[in-house]
Amino acid sequence: MLKLNNIQSGDIIFQSLNEDNDFSDAINRSGAVANMDEITKNINHVGLYIGNNSVIEATQKYGVIEQSLPDFVGAARRNIIGRIHDLAVIQNALKRAKNCLGSPYNHSFHQNTDGFYCSELITYAFKTKQGSDYFALYPMNFKDITTNQILPYWIDYYRDLKQSIPQQELGSHPQQLLRQKHLFKTILTLE
Repeated sequence: MLKLNNIQSGDIIFQSLNEDNDFSDAINRSGAVANMDEITKNINHVGLYIGNNSVIEATQKYGVIEQSLPDFVGAARRNIIGRIHDLAVIQNALKRAKNCLGSPYNHSFHQNTDGFYCSELITYAFKTKQGSDYFALYPMNFKDITTNQILPYWIDYYRDLKQSIPQQELGSHPQQLLRQKHLFKTILTLE
């Protein structure tokens, strides 16, 4: 367990948001994998602590914003802190994330689309100075793992966007980032 005053600049905060809505449920289910632990399967959001009591996150409503740490962690049932090994990667990530402030939200989750969704912001921020990925991307999934069918929510969502579902396109998900445990020095639940 980690206390709020022990969070360090560059820590990644994974969340299970308090919101109970169709979007959050679809995000949870889209990140699911077989035999997943109970904590990880409810993770549906992620942000980056930048120091000075502030977090940068990508939100559906406002795009990429900075908000206070207490407000950010207060919006979740559970907060898990991931701290990575490499200080140079962290410093680069902080600069890259701050440069994204004001960017729109990427509602389509398609790569090469303006803006960022929450885990896309983290994968973008944590690219190395040479441009390679720190976090591996994975083939995105919009299917229910029990039925192997695209979730009805995503069918309606993408029909409204008038876009194709990016099933199996490379991308990221908060749960998928957290499962890359070898990249973290520590992973602790916030008290």
